[in-house]
Amino acid sequence: MFEFIMLAVTLFKPKHPIDMKKILPICIAGILLVSACDDNNNNNDDQAKTVDKNGSVEVTLSSRHLDSLKDELTTHYKVWRKGSIINEFNKKDTVAGLESFKTEGENDNGDTQNIKVKKDYEFFVTVK
Repeated sequence: MFEFIMLAVTLFKPKHPIDMKKILPICIAGILLVSACDDNNNNNDDQAKTVDKNGSVEVTLSSRHLDSLKDELTTHYKVWRKGSIINEFNKKDTVAGLESFKTEGENDNGDTQNIKVKKDYEFFVTVK
């Protein structure tokens, strides 16, 4: 990389001498900034990889459509202590369903058609 910078400096001969002590930190900061950017959109970034089973509460949130007017929200709890589950239970709530929207769907044969799909609830969790 340093050779590239030196080549660029020699190709574009400036009228005034360049102080490499000023340019080099700027180039290094630019390289670090570009390399720090992550373009991978991994949808599982917010999922826990492991659970501390010595003393924690593991929570799983899910939803399902009951009918055209109602959805069911389920919260599943696992309480961990000293490596084993000491309590496990569900809490279910029925809420008004969200509206439907039309989208284009494709079947196994590759045929497309407009279909009506119910919107799903999004979950946002605050931990204190």
